[in-house]
Amino acid sequence: MLNEDRCIGCGACSKACPHGAIIVREGQIRILEFHPELCKDCAFECNTSCPTRAIEGRPSFQILEFEYATCAMCGRRLPLTRKEAEYLAQILIKSGERPEFVYLCDECKIKLQSRASKAYYGYMI
Repeated sequence: MLNEDRCIGCGACSKACPHGAIIVREGQIRILEFHPELCKDCAFECNTSCPTRAIEGRPSFQILEFEYATCAMCGRRLPLTRKEAEYLAQILIKSGERPEFVYLCDECKIKLQSRASKAYYGYMI
């Protein structure tokens, strides 16, 4: 069974599936396809790899679509789905970290860190 509301579209289940029964397609949106007809005897690796515990047992046939998150600074598409970014931001909040870094591309993270280090260096002089 697959709980659609819990699935964040990260694709960890697809990477863990030894039989290729879960397919991830990347395009304008991320699509996860669950093909139970391809399932064989396994240890339900898809269940244990899912960070949100969205899969219990053998999932039924389903196709889920996910929009990508975008960088908060430049608007570039991130390699995360929106739901995945929200999930990671919540983990950071719970651990006392800054969640806004989830919503930045690598280039903007570097720019932001560079600005901060230059400001710190200027303070030191």
